[in-house]
Amino acid sequence: MDLQPSKILIVDDILHNRIALTKVLKPLNNVEVVEASSGNEALKKLLNNDFSVVLLDVNMPGMDGYEVADIISSSQDHKHTPIVMLTAHDSSASEVLRAYEAGAIDYLTKPIESTILLNKVKQFIKISQLQAKTHYLKSERESILEAAGQGVIKFTSEGNIEFINKKACQMLGAVADKIIGSQFDKWFSHMEIEPDFDDLFMFLQTKVHKLGLYQQQIAKLIDNNKTVHLVELTCTSPKRQKNYSMIVLFQDISSRLEMESKLVHLANYDTLTQLANRACFHDNLARAINRSKRLESTVVLLLLDLDRFKQVNDTLGHDVGDELLQGVAKRLASMLRETDLAARLGGDEFAILIEDCQSSIDAEQLAKKVVSLISKPFLIQDKEICIETSIGLSRSIAGKSDKATLFKWADIALYEAKAEGRNCYKLFVPEMSVQAQKQALIQSQLRQIIDQDLLDVQYQGQFCLEENRFVGFEALVRWPKYNFGDTQVSPAQFIPIAEQSHLIHELGYQVLHQACGVLQSWQLSSDTRHLTLAVNLSAKQLNAYDFLDRLEHVLCQFDFPLAKLTFELTETAFLDNSEHVQKCMKTLINMGFSLALDDFGTGYSSLNYLQNLPFDIIKIDRCFIQRLGFCHKTTALVKAIINIADAFDMSVVAEGVENKIQLDCIAPLGCHKIQGFYFSKPIPKEEIASLISTTNITNKNALSL
Repeated sequence: MDLQPSKILIVDDILHNRIALTKVLKPLNNVEVVEASSGNEALKKLLNNDFSVVLLDVNMPGMDGYEVADIISSSQDHKHTPIVMLTAHDSSASEVLRAYEAGAIDYLTKPIESTILLNKVKQFIKISQLQAKTHYLKSERESILEAAGQGVIKFTSEGNIEFINKKACQMLGAVADKIIGSQFDKWFSHMEIEPDFDDLFMFLQTKVHKLGLYQQQIAKLIDNNKTVHLVELTCTSPKRQKNYSMIVLFQDISSRLEMESKLVHLANYDTLTQLANRACFHDNLARAINRSKRLESTVVLLLLDLDRFKQVNDTLGHDVGDELLQGVAKRLASMLRETDLAARLGGDEFAILIEDCQSSIDAEQLAKKVVSLISKPFLIQDKEICIETSIGLSRSIAGKSDKATLFKWADIALYEAKAEGRNCYKLFVPEMSVQAQKQALIQSQLRQIIDQDLLDVQYQGQFCLEENRFVGFEALVRWPKYNFGDTQVSPAQFIPIAEQSHLIHELGYQVLHQACGVLQSWQLSSDTRHLTLAVNLSAKQLNAYDFLDRLEHVLCQFDFPLAKLTFELTETAFLDNSEHVQKCMKTLINMGFSLALDDFGTGYSSLNYLQNLPFDIIKIDRCFIQRLGFCHKTTALVKAIINIADAFDMSVVAEGVENKIQLDCIAPLGCHKIQGFYFSKPIPKEEIASLISTTNITNKNALSL
């Protein structure tokens, strides 16, 4: 007999790993390698394929390897499929045991020796091919003798039972003597009969006569106790003539259909929220767009993103976060029509598909209701938890916009909603695309600037009134003047784009690297050895898991007193007050760095930050300084900030001092460190020495910059 190619399923979310494993298996003959990039995709492949072995990665987003193995091993059709689990991490005994309990028969740790893996798989292939051959021969024999454990009944051409095996008697719930001679329709009835056939037996007989041997049909079996079972009938006849007998093999497939239903559900629905998953949503959106072409109707896509969901996970735990996601899913499902579809695309990102939408006003009304409904408190584990959502909407009228375009537009609108302050919705308009293209250009150019190490770092002095000299500088990143167009891009434009695109990490480390080089050079001169240097640290950098490791990598390249380096943070860096952020801040202090609270007095500034977080310096925001001399309340507020800093033994720096009026107002309040254009604009590092040497310390007010 000619054996069909043995199939091997490789399940790994990383394309490079799948390619590498496929290459290892290339020497095997008569083998077909099938790939899956996720647990859900693997389950889809299992619906229509039998595999000789499954090579299953342990660590995958969404459904991990243990869950996939457990589902496969519990499936009636695939419970004997060999599963070899692969992991890139050192495994504990409990993890290995968990793998075997889930149904794995082997557990390998990457990097995997190619020869070992190849020989293991080769053995499974041999076993599979032997099993296939044995099964084929066995099936031939058992079609005569008990038909491989299936019920076997021989019917006359009129539909009377003239032979029945023991298995069939068990399934019908009666002895052979009570069954022989009875009619087909006493025991079997149709699920769905095709047109022109009222009688199931006649339908099957005609099907066998016209189409040949082994015709299959799902039917209902009603046993002697009137219990209904779903069975699969396999019908054949010695000759393709109506007046010949027909042999029917049948088996109960209730469990199989239930498992297949579960597999289909798992492949299409999110396991946590029971909403449609990403793949299912994409399929339905494509179908809806094609339908809208025919009907000239409108399809609306809503993209939802929960605002500051990470804060819930970090502060209250992932179990609370999961319950919150489930609560959001229930609220979304409760307000949609039967024709609408809600999905969880991943993490805290949801989507809604609306078909046959009459107008954009209707879509916006729905978005408004969603925003309002989600903002109502959730009661989780006896705690009231509040969360908000931002929504981006896009439309496809008469199918003129494809799926990719709809997602792109909705994503742009979602970004606009977040930029406007969150907890709102935005409908995409073409003007947004123009702005998005501009941002994309800036992002692309910024990536080139960073890759080529062309960032321009300038330094603004901090002048001490008591010492009559510059005592420090702040490193400020600027767009390079050459090679990237004549138009300068301000930090207010490119830094938010850097944070959104994660370029902020490389940008921050390049600025830090340049600043450390300047600090090291200052140690060579008595004129500059006393200077400190401040570097801004973004929320994204501080919250990165590898921040401290990368910081250490930069520092090991330079030699200067760490106390000379100050990290400036705004409140967004520690707004969630997570353990990771607090740990990083305390580590920086223990290493000898200084920490400055930048832009104090804006946003959600709280005395609690000063009490619980290890700051050494407060920088009063320029918005207060600019009102000095014109607003008595501002003067009182600045004085209060300085008094608070004194109480906490912190030094104070006034930002944005640009003229003598502001200087004369801030100095009597007790703030002696000044930063602003009055003393120094941001300058290149080459001009720092000249600035210091030419500063007239006896008449600093005469300094002209």
